[in-house]
Order: sequence, then structure tokens, then C-alpha cells
Amino acid sequence: MEKTLATSHTKRSSPPSPSSAVNTSSTGFNRRTRQRLSDATASVSETDVEDEDEDEEGVEEKIEALQTIVPGGTELGVDALFEETASYILALQCQINAIKVLTRFLERCEKKDMKFGG
Repeated sequence: MEKTLATSHTKRSSPPSPSSAVNTSSTGFNRRTRQRLSDATASVSETDVEDEDEDEEGVEEKIEALQTIVPGGTELGVDALFEETASYILALQCQINAIKVLTRFLERCEKKDMKFGG
């Protein structure tokens, strides 16, 4: 099987430049297009700033809510709050597991008492 390699001697076609691709004789068209693009860019950048402000306010509200839920959270910074939240969640999960184990144990004890008429 024969392989062909591209060398520097092979001619490659380059894509046409944007300026040569569209040549309009009317400068009004280009001016209107540029104006529309600048208007669109301005409106997008204003929207981005407003969205960022709303996002920051939403994050701050959520952090404040988390501070009220986690014990001692109002005295913590954001990083410490997240660490404390993680450990608080783990502690709650351990409590849930302990309650499940105790519940199963008590249910078995009640079934044994019922068998013996106690």
C-alpha cells in the first residue's frame, strides 16, 4: 500500500479573506450593518451586567439562608460556612442512619413480643 505525504511543495488553497468575499458598492449598507452590530453588542453587554447583579444578589440571599440553617453559621465566613455545611450534612445523615437502625430493632422486638403473647 502506498502512502502519500503532504509536503511544502504541494499547493494549498487558502480561504478567501472576508474583505474580498463581499464587495458592496453601497457604503450605506455597511454603515447600517455596523450600527446594528454596535447596538446589539451594547444591549448584550447591558443585559450581562444586569444578569450578573441579579446572580450575585441571588447567591448572597442563598448564603444568608444557609447561615440561618447551619448552627453557628452567622458567625462564619463563606468558606468556613461551606465546610461547616458539609460536616453538618454528614452529621445529619449519621443521625438518620442511627434512627433507622433503632427503628428496625424496635420493630423486631415488638414482633418477638407478639409471638409469645407478651
